[in-house]
Amino acid sequence: MEIEILIGFGIAVVTAVGAFWFKSKKSKPAAPDIKFEAPQKTEAVAAPQIVVETKKWTQRLSEGLSRARQDVWGKLAAALGTTDDSSFEAAEEILYTADLPPQLVADLIEELKRRRSDFNDEASLKKVLAEFLSSRLNPVQSIHRNPLQKSENKPKVIMIVGVNGAGKTTTIGKLAAKLAGEGNKVLVGACDTFRAAAVDQLQVWCDRAGAEMVRAKDGADPSGVAYDTVARAVKEGHDFCLVDTAGRLHTASGLMDELAKTKRVMGKVAEGFPHEVWLVIDAITGQNALKQAQEFHKALGLTGLVFTKCDGSAKAGSAVGIVQQLQVPITYIGVGESVDDLQPFIVKEYVEALVGLEKSL
Repeated sequence: MEIEILIGFGIAVVTAVGAFWFKSKKSKPAAPDIKFEAPQKTEAVAAPQIVVETKKWTQRLSEGLSRARQDVWGKLAAALGTTDDSSFEAAEEILYTADLPPQLVADLIEELKRRRSDFNDEASLKKVLAEFLSSRLNPVQSIHRNPLQKSENKPKVIMIVGVNGAGKTTTIGKLAAKLAGEGNKVLVGACDTFRAAAVDQLQVWCDRAGAEMVRAKDGADPSGVAYDTVARAVKEGHDFCLVDTAGRLHTASGLMDELAKTKRVMGKVAEGFPHEVWLVIDAITGQNALKQAQEFHKALGLTGLVFTKCDGSAKAGSAVGIVQQLQVPITYIGVGESVDDLQPFIVKEYVEALVGLEKSL
């Protein structure tokens, strides 16, 4: 009896499983007939290339000085198109718009009168202008052939001064980037302790350049910060030490005295510090820059000038008068915002770009 029950139960299970399998097999859709085709050969498409145009410095300088060239020096050819005295009067008026010192203007007019037979077109006139300007710059510029040459006894200390807004902090950042990029160990002293924004800006430049920076609490004694910076540069063997200072109006005698104190304090670390004192000059200030330079030179004994923002001014030619009157060379010239837009000042490049001589050759 029990055997019959088991047999019946087994038959029932087999029947149920078979029915389920048959139903699922019947309802399952047939697999689609997929045809695989060999991929067609296509020509390789080159990846788009990003072309970065790197202009030569002479080209950037020429473009930067274009306003000065067009508004001043380029107009002289038209003014001197006649041989009567009125042409020289017109030329003299044009030169004064460039904020050149009166004596330099007078000397140039006399030179043009003397050499009137040497120019009969724009190209020959530009050559005469270039020769005159070069003769006023070369004797002074020969003093400073290599402004960033390493000092035999590390570090080389450079004190940077200037009025507010001249581009002092940016100039220091660019110099730090250049020096660090050449493998030098650079230390920057943020001695403008009265403007936190200036210190923060300088910190950003130093971080990008890989240069170290000494900063103090807001309102700290600038002379003390300068001393600590130079002392650290000596102790740690830095190649260069750039000392930033607070912007000073040249007419504020008390503030100028403070700068002189900062310079003296650095000299207590080692005799001869700082090696250089550079004044940053905004080209836009024109003839007023001469008065600034005279007062800073009187207080500090300048060894070099940094002429900035030449790309935004028609008065970039005023640099000639400043160099001649102070007998202080221009070390660097700036015509833009990038690091490469600050380069050593070379008379031939500057003069040719200023008068447009390179376009005439």
